Amino acid sequence: MPRTLSLHEITDLLETDDSIEASAIVIQPPENATAPVSDEDSGDEEGGTINNLPGSLLCTTAYLIEDGSDAESDSDDPSYTPKDDSPDEVPSTSTVQQRPPSRRRKMTKIVCKWKKADLTVQPVAGRVTAPPNDFFTKMRTPTEILELFLDDEIIELVVKYSNLYALSKGVHLGLTSSEFKCFLGIIFLSGYVSVPRRRMFWEQRTDVHNILVSAAMRRDRFETIFSNLHVADNANLDPGDKFSKLRPLISKLNERCMKFVPNETYFSFDEFMVPYFGRHGCKYFIRGKPIRFGYKFWCGATCLGYICWFQPYQGKNPNTKHEEYGVGASVVLQFSEALTEAHPGQYHFVFNNFFTSIALLDKLSSMGHQATGTVRKDRIDKAPLESDVALMKKERGTFDYRIDGKGNIVCRWNDNSVVTVASSGAGIHPLCLVSRYSQKLKKKIQVQQPNMIKVYNQFMGGVDRADENIDKYRASIRGKKWYSSPLLFCFELVLQNAWQLHRTYDEKPVDFLEFRRRVVCHYLETHGHPPEPGQKGRPQKRNTDSRYDGINHVIVKQGKQTRCAECHKNTTFRCEKCDVALHVKCSVEYHTE
Repeated sequence: MPRTLSLHEITDLLETDDSIEASAIVIQPPENATAPVSDEDSGDEEGGTINNLPGSLLCTTAYLIEDGSDAESDSDDPSYTPKDDSPDEVPSTSTVQQRPPSRRRKMTKIVCKWKKADLTVQPVAGRVTAPPNDFFTKMRTPTEILELFLDDEIIELVVKYSNLYALSKGVHLGLTSSEFKCFLGIIFLSGYVSVPRRRMFWEQRTDVHNILVSAAMRRDRFETIFSNLHVADNANLDPGDKFSKLRPLISKLNERCMKFVPNETYFSFDEFMVPYFGRHGCKYFIRGKPIRFGYKFWCGATCLGYICWFQPYQGKNPNTKHEEYGVGASVVLQFSEALTEAHPGQYHFVFNNFFTSIALLDKLSSMGHQATGTVRKDRIDKAPLESDVALMKKERGTFDYRIDGKGNIVCRWNDNSVVTVASSGAGIHPLCLVSRYSQKLKKKIQVQQPNMIKVYNQFMGGVDRADENIDKYRASIRGKKWYSSPLLFCFELVLQNAWQLHRTYDEKPVDFLEFRRRVVCHYLETHGHPPEPGQKGRPQKRNTDSRYDGINHVIVKQGKQTRCAECHKNTTFRCEKCDVALHVKCSVEYHTE
């Protein structure tokens, strides 16, 4: 009598022998099923996978029910012979060679069948409805474009909850929309005019004094607004959401970013780090990144860097949709759903190996989208590609590829190192040539590159471009509260998006620095409130090094009486170089150490 097989032996046989097609595997209860403490599946009862079974189940006797009895699926097979209808029989102990009666149902195959062929795809349709161009029929200033995102509703949200938070502490803030715009202008200015301490903007010393800032808002008023800045009601926070303090603002900004997204077909998805060095449960450390410490945001963007959708990452969340696909794939699916809800159509998504899996490509294909991304070795469903070691020994530009029966292709390409890419929207052909430097030949050579690699390189990196733009002029004013960094990041993000719209629709676009400066000057000059006449600040420290150098200390007449810096009596004279009031008779004593 042939030997019976265990469950893990049958699954190994199915993975290695493509000639066997199974519709079901029947297993008996484990030997310790009636014991007081039995082995259990590590997954959920409904969602467990064969990779999570305990050893007692893997070693138990199993029966293989081969595919081929379904009349609908096998009627086209010339070797198929119909059988008499009969009730299902209880399968007896058998080997794989014996063919037990079928249950007349067809299940999804456990392992994909890979073959060496190229992928033939049609380009996706893109957006169905055209973007609303009525916003850009006339020439708009940088401030007008920015206020497409920071409209009256957003400004009122910040003003309302900032005043409410200050009132809960017994402070009457009285913040207005105009004053908040002035405050925001100072935040944006600190990105390209950086000082070690923010109070130096209001100092009277000539090396750091900023007339535009000090004439627009008083120093203490700025710090009072900054310490009370809020965008949510602390009395109604969601305890399950670690970013509930920022959630109202993030939700509304996402709506506006989606509303004005340019008409693109390809979108990239990646992570974005916001620097933060304090303590918080959502702060992360990523080795090798330009920003290693901070908050992680998931972002979907166009290839040029317009961020369409962003969400903060806060670890495992029980309310996450598509959790069965994993953390990375679930946020990609959330982004794709948000994009198609705002702008119906079919799109091509590009992402890196943190997100890519064959299951994600299948899910996006079922939604009508295509995807391309680098993929890790353990996520290619055992596609029989050449190993990295074997490819590295071959000529540069060598590649190996396989396609499954569901419209997915996996390619492994030898460049500076071996890279694996999976795609449902781009194949191997047409091949292109790329220039690479050869250490062996000491010159540049032409290397073959598959089309799917070209698509990935061309459209991946939109989030990195936005990161570069924001980091180049990131606000140097920071708060000590944990939400200060992500809150200011939201305003930096929409300013960068506004510039992306400006360079897309304006015939004569300016660079990001000039765009930012024009917004700052408009906000500070239009919404600034100069100090009232008669108000005096604290006396500023003078430069003691130039006071005793004995060079060019000229006493001149001034228009009004002020107190002498030496004898503290009224005088109508002053030292032109030191800019202090002095009697002529006190000048020698004052300038002598």
